[in-house]
Amino acid sequence: MKFLLTNDDGVDAPGLAVLREVASQFGSTVVVAPDEEQSGASHRITDREAIAITAIEDQRYAVGGTPADCTRLGLLHLAPETTWVLSGINAGGNLGSDIYMSGTVAAAREAALLGRRAIAFSQYRRTRRESLNLDRMQRWAKRVLDELLHLPLEPGEIWNVNFPDPENPTNEPEIVFCPVGSGHFTLSCEETEQGFVYRGRYADRHREPGGDVDVCFSGNIAVCKIKH
Repeated sequence: MKFLLTNDDGVDAPGLAVLREVASQFGSTVVVAPDEEQSGASHRITDREAIAITAIEDQRYAVGGTPADCTRLGLLHLAPETTWVLSGINAGGNLGSDIYMSGTVAAAREAALLGRRAIAFSQYRRTRRESLNLDRMQRWAKRVLDELLHLPLEPGEIWNVNFPDPENPTNEPEIVFCPVGSGHFTLSCEETEQGFVYRGRYADRHREPGGDVDVCFSGNIAVCKIKH
């Protein structure tokens, strides 16, 4: 198998390094990722200016564009023989309505639009200050790939995977196939000297029973099939 790896946290993000290390156990890898963080970019593409591509090292490229740009340039130019696109591992959850705003998910969705199979990976954290447990992420990603790489996907479908809280005492959470939850988390806006900022606590969001938010917040790995 030939994997194209990307993300929205940037080419030097630790989650991407973990994902590449795991994917390399299943086949060859090429990294094509944004040269800076692109969180919340959704499916935006760059179509009004040229996009710079910088070769960092062999089979690793930094792109001056969005996650969707990275997938598109990877499949059209840098790695056209790709069989799977893997996006992540995002430092934060992409659950419920997040899938519409997420650059991580959009990178996988772009792959589906171009006829490739894809998986988006995210690591839920209760707060942005919570550190990532890279060893657990690596172990969980390996388990998920062991299972998902052998399951069928219809044209236009992708997998969206969310790992539970890295401080969860359960070392080996269950892999649970579930629907995308319909709820979103409650936001407010606050005026500061610099302007308005959003406020909200991700961990307090609505948990639709059996949905991806509920599964992930309950300490298991939430796996959803999404169709563009």
